[in-house]
Amino acid sequence: MKKKLTALCLCVALLAVAVVGASLAYFTDTKSATNTFTVGNVKIDLIESRFHREGNDNSGDTSIPDPTHKVVADDGMKYVTTGHTMFTNDEIKADAAQYSDYIGKHGSNMVPGRNFAKCPYVINTGANDAYIRIRVMIPHDGDVDNGGIINAMFCSTATSSGEFQQGANGENWPVVEANGYTGENGLKYDVYTFTRTEPLKAGAMTEWNVWNFVGIGKNVTNADIEKAIRNGVITTTETGALSLNVLVQADAIQAEGFANATAAFAAFDAQA
Repeated sequence: MKKKLTALCLCVALLAVAVVGASLAYFTDTKSATNTFTVGNVKIDLIESRFHREGNDNSGDTSIPDPTHKVVADDGMKYVTTGHTMFTNDEIKADAAQYSDYIGKHGSNMVPGRNFAKCPYVINTGANDAYIRIRVMIPHDGDVDNGGIINAMFCSTATSSGEFQQGANGENWPVVEANGYTGENGLKYDVYTFTRTEPLKAGAMTEWNVWNFVGIGKNVTNADIEKAIRNGVITTTETGALSLNVLVQADAIQAEGFANATAAFAAFDAQA
């Protein structure tokens, strides 16, 4: 009889627990978070102007005015000396907007001894800092040296200032590759490569133009021109006009993730 009573008490106890459990209220909490990330990008503009940063591009083109702005610390220039006179970024951009008109007016009838200003700059219009490389490609004549047909000059201050890397052996000029590029028509080009030492910040513009001018050598004769045509250095258009094509190409790659420009463009070239 004692055992039955114990069992009955146990059943009552279990029932009580069940009732209490059914009446419990629970403290609960739920949280969520949505993070919106802005995706970066790399984007550049390549512009060409008549304006050498500090003026006097040695082209001999008297239509180009002299700069008037004295460089001050607030200009934020690292590679252009404070106190020097320069064209501002806004002045260069405004002139670049008219550059095609300049070439159309002045560059449509090249004659020996006449040079035309050709000053390329790059603007980082993307959201990320980027390493910059600019390559100027000039037709190579296997029989006549470029100095005999094409009179062209790069901007040595672009490298001597430290903004762009010097030559492969430390020379004060860019890396130069004879016959470094072959165009679609089989024409070979000499390639002048300017690699910016530091990343170009988002929204910034290169401080130095990498090139000064292009023209025809002052001692070039009709025979030289005919040889240049045979070699493809000078081509004939559909209208019969003679054409000399100088190519400029700018590349950009994100700066983050690379120790320096050399590593960055090694990766850039590997993916091509």
